[in-house]
Amino acid sequence: MTILKRKIKNIILEKGPISIADFMKVALTDQNNGYYRKKMPLGSKGDFVTAPDISQIFGEIIGIWILDLWIKLNKPKDIQIVDLGGGRGTLLSDVQRVLKNKIENYIIIDISNELIKLQKKNVENVLHFERLNDIPKKPTIFIGNEFLDTFPVNQFILKEDCLKEICVNIENEELIFCHKITSLSKLISSQKSAILKVNDIFEINFESRRFIKKISNFIKDNSGGAIFFDYGYKINQGDTLQAIKENQFVNPLDYPGNADITSHVDFTDITTQAKNNMVNVWGPDKQSSFLKKMGARERLKSLENISDNKIKEELRLGLNRLIDLDQMGELFKVFAITSNKFPSPEGFTYATRSSYIVE
Repeated sequence: MTILKRKIKNIILEKGPISIADFMKVALTDQNNGYYRKKMPLGSKGDFVTAPDISQIFGEIIGIWILDLWIKLNKPKDIQIVDLGGGRGTLLSDVQRVLKNKIENYIIIDISNELIKLQKKNVENVLHFERLNDIPKKPTIFIGNEFLDTFPVNQFILKEDCLKEICVNIENEELIFCHKITSLSKLISSQKSAILKVNDIFEINFESRRFIKKISNFIKDNSGGAIFFDYGYKINQGDTLQAIKENQFVNPLDYPGNADITSHVDFTDITTQAKNNMVNVWGPDKQSSFLKKMGARERLKSLENISDNKIKEELRLGLNRLIDLDQMGELFKVFAITSNKFPSPEGFTYATRSSYIVE
């Protein structure tokens, strides 16, 4: 039994079954043995690969989107670009190549010591912080690529007698899922029970709600915007908890600290939270739609003109993976937040302003 698995076991022995959210917090962010603290999760030697490492066009398109937003903000000189969970630094490096010297302030918020080492090598003049609360209060454009899915999620299930929370317990020295009446399940029972069937599962991500409130307030107070890319849904999909280890799906309870544990993003819930905080919400749209509208195919053609046949094929395969509907094009969504009364950012089909709908 690993050190972290033993720690989780001891917590359960002391307190009883714990929520999936509490399990995820320990598994992912434990100070000494959490997955994001110690692992190199990205790349061919990691557990998964994200869009910036699949195609440079992804980061370049975001750079163009940021440039447009910066111009519409009247080109503030002190603006900062903040990458939420900076990966290997590839995304921000591609963004810098597009922006050149127009914007000088770059920040990455991350807790992974291994990734921070890479980010310092790959991104010029970047500052690092662990928390949103620590960054300078000034005009800011945030980027979140596969960031929201990392927040711990709570799961609930409707049984014949009542609504219960899905928790983590121990049986024969192994971690297992169990169903338990909790203060949270009691609190939301009246809201959800009437619209569910027996054995229906649904998820609520209280941590992501708090984060969206915090970032919405930051943008309102300091000006700017945010853009998020992630896999998720608009209508409840039930159980979306998953774990990936060495590019393979595994049982989320089997390898705490050694597997990436996430859940799909509930975009309806997330965007509702942003609207409730009186900011403009753009999207969510399919990643495929956004990248095409922003000129991804045109950028591919220009790169092909200066590339040999091998590079051309790699560029085509990479972009196809991002925009094909049966790969990442539909599952991955994108939405943006801007302060109230802000002109339309590029790339989105529709928006919900704080007071009216734009088709």
